[in-house]
Amino acid sequence: MQENSVETRTLKRSSVSFLETLYNSLAGQAPAYSIASGVALILGYSYGAAPLAMLITLLGILPVVYAIYVLSRKYVNAASFYDYVRRNLGEAAGFVNGIVYTIFYSILGIGSEAIAFGYLGYESVYAVTGLNVNPIFFVALPVIVAFVIAYLGIRPSVKAEVILTSIEIVTLLIFSFISIASHFSALSLYPFTLQATFQSSPSAILGAISAGLIFGITYFMGFEVSTMISEEAKDPTRSVPWATLVATIMMGFLYILVLYSVLIDIGITPKSINSFVNLAEGAGPNPVYSLIRDYLGYPGEVLFAVSVLISVLGSYLATLNATARMLFGMSRERLMPRFLSSVHLKFRSPDKAIVFSTILAIISAIISYFVAFISGYSGVALTYNAMEIAYAADTLFYVFSLLLVALSTIKITSMKSKLIIFAGMILLGITFYFSIVYITYMYVFIISLVISVMAYYFTKRWINRSKL
Repeated sequence: MQENSVETRTLKRSSVSFLETLYNSLAGQAPAYSIASGVALILGYSYGAAPLAMLITLLGILPVVYAIYVLSRKYVNAASFYDYVRRNLGEAAGFVNGIVYTIFYSILGIGSEAIAFGYLGYESVYAVTGLNVNPIFFVALPVIVAFVIAYLGIRPSVKAEVILTSIEIVTLLIFSFISIASHFSALSLYPFTLQATFQSSPSAILGAISAGLIFGITYFMGFEVSTMISEEAKDPTRSVPWATLVATIMMGFLYILVLYSVLIDIGITPKSINSFVNLAEGAGPNPVYSLIRDYLGYPGEVLFAVSVLISVLGSYLATLNATARMLFGMSRERLMPRFLSSVHLKFRSPDKAIVFSTILAIISAIISYFVAFISGYSGVALTYNAMEIAYAADTLFYVFSLLLVALSTIKITSMKSKLIIFAGMILLGITFYFSIVYITYMYVFIISLVISVMAYYFTKRWINRSKL
C-alpha cells in the first residue's frame, strides 16, 4: 500500500535555489576535469587557434542550449529528456530518447567518470609525489562517495556541488589571471585568428578548426543535468532554463580563458605546441600540472590535483542524480520497472533508482575494463583505454539524444527560433559523424536503437495486457 502512495513517489519540491541549480549545471560540465584531460586534444588539431575553436564551439552549442531553454520553460519533469521529446514527437520517440540518454549515455557516462577518476587519481598522485599508484585503486571512491551523498537527498548533493565546483573554478581563474599578468606585454588576439592554425590552404584551416570544435563540444557535456532536478527547484520554469543557459556561457568563457592562458605560457609556435601535446600523450606527468606548478608553485599544483579529482566527483554526482531522476520519472509513466518510482520517506531522494543506477554504472565500468583487457592493454594503459572506450561510446548516444531534444522544439517555436536551433542541430550532426571512431561503435549504436524501439513496444504491450 505504502509503495503505491503519492508520498512515496514525490520528490522534495522547491528545495533547490537558482544558485544551486546553476552550480548543478556547472558541476555536470566538470571544468577542471575537462581542462586536465582535454587541452592537448584541442591544441593537437587547432594549434594556436584553439581559443578561436572553443569560441566557435560555444557559439555553436548555444542554439542547442536555447532549445533546452525553451523546453524547460514550458515543461517540468524529472525525466526531462523523455518528457520533452514525448510531448512534441510522440511517446515512442520520447521513450527511445529516455532509454538512449539514461541507459546508453548516462550509465556509460558515470561508469566512464569512475574510471576517469581512477586515471586522473594516478596522474595527480604522480604529478604531486612522483609515485606510481595503480589507478584501479581509485575507481571505487567516487562510486561510494557520490552514492551516499545522492541517497541523502538533493540538498546535500547541491551543497556539495557548490563547494566542489567553486574550488575548481577559483583554481583555474587564479592560474589564468597570473599567467596573463605574467605575459601582459605579449598579449595579442593572434589565437583568435585563422592564421594561428599554422595551415595555409582553406581546407586545412577548416579541418583544423572543425577538429578542435569536435573535441570542444565534449567540454560542455553535462550542461543539461539541471533539467532533471526541475521538480525540486524553486520556480523551475525560470530557474532551470536560466541556470542551464548561464552555466554554459560561463563555462565557455572559462574554457576560452584557460586555453588562451595555456597557449601564452607554452608559446604559440608549432614546435612548442607539438612538444606540449607529445608530453600529454606520452607516459609521465600531465604537462597541465607542470604549468600550474610554474605559476602557483607546489601548493598550487596540489590544489589543482585535488580540483581535478573533485571535478570528476562533482560531475559523477550530478550525472548520477540526473540518471536516477530519469529512471524515476519514466517509472511513474510505467515505462520503467515500477519500483524505481520509490522515494525515500526521510531524504526524499529516488532511493531505488539511485541504487539501480549505481549498480548499472559499476557493470558498465567492468565491461569497459574487460574490453580494454581483451584488447591487450595492461597496467595504467588498461584504465586509460577503458576510460576512452566508455567515453567514445557514450558521446555518440549523448549527441543523438541532444539531436532529438532539439528536434522536439521545432513544433513549438517561431521560424526565427527554428533556424537558430537548426544551426545547432547541424553542429551536432557533424559531431556525431566525427564521433564514430570505429565502425564497431556505429554497429553498437544501431543495435542499441533497435533494442530501445523493441523495448518500447514490449513495454506498451505489457501495459495494455495489465489493464485487461
